[in-house]
Amino acid sequence: MSAVVLPALDGREPLGFLAALGVLRVLADEGGVPARLSFSDRDATAVVHSDLADVDEIAGELRKVVASIGEGAVLPGVGAGFPPAAGVGQDPLRWPRETYRDHAVRLRESHPRAAEVWLPALTTDLAVDSQGRGAISPFIAPAGQQKLRTFFEKPLKAVRADPTHLRDALVRWRRVEGFTGEYLDHRVLRSSADDPRGRRGMEAGVPGATWLATMAIPMFRLGGDGRRVRSTLWQRTADDHVMIWPLWTPRLDVEAVRCLLEHPALRPVDEGPTMTATAWEPLGVFGVYSAHRRRLPGRTFEGVLSPNTVTIR
Repeated sequence: MSAVVLPALDGREPLGFLAALGVLRVLADEGGVPARLSFSDRDATAVVHSDLADVDEIAGELRKVVASIGEGAVLPGVGAGFPPAAGVGQDPLRWPRETYRDHAVRLRESHPRAAEVWLPALTTDLAVDSQGRGAISPFIAPAGQQKLRTFFEKPLKAVRADPTHLRDALVRWRRVEGFTGEYLDHRVLRSSADDPRGRRGMEAGVPGATWLATMAIPMFRLGGDGRRVRSTLWQRTADDHVMIWPLWTPRLDVEAVRCLLEHPALRPVDEGPTMTATAWEPLGVFGVYSAHRRRLPGRTFEGVLSPNTVTIR
């Protein structure tokens, strides 16, 4: 196997980490490329281990997967119609709890791979929102008229329009004005001080990294306690819902990464959140990082995914 460093994917950043998982899953699950993932314990950058010799070959495989997505579809290996097209009003994939199972049965008949791979990571009837609908993944924070379909559709449209975004995601991030990054990246926000023309509200995201991050969603188990949603990587404290993730040096495939992300050694020992390093060092983990949704003044959605403090002892 070749070990290819992806210098733009800094695992200490929430978007960098999610995009690194997306690279692994797209190569292995969608592209059929046996691949493994690790992180450098020197600078936390992602390293892909496979028979692909360099960044250009990795980017080429990612482009093949994008090209394989059919007309009207937004997910690899899933036909048009899932997630369902969304207009003005309610998201057609946000089902009421009492009819959730009936909808899921019909989906298994029309889109079996979507029902198996994507639906369980997007929404669940094991928790509900304020309107009694099945809760959605905490990785998704709809703003305005955003729907579950547009969460995937907009990043895909951007990388289809300019495939160089995929290579850029791996080696150098190039921000695009007006691209929200699906609020997985706190640096998407721009104030008038950040804009050369003094404009306000000109968000600037990274399309390639965002698309890769959305492709990581099936790696996270989604459930609930009947009322509140629970997801891989997310932990509840007294007054917050935080994402906590590890970085590791062993070369892990998709299933091994899933196991590591759910390992009990990576749960906080108190609501700080505080982690105990001695519990996860035997797993090859060299660092643990955290993020949470930071609400924006004047906005009603859950907020932008932003770094959070985690204490190691």
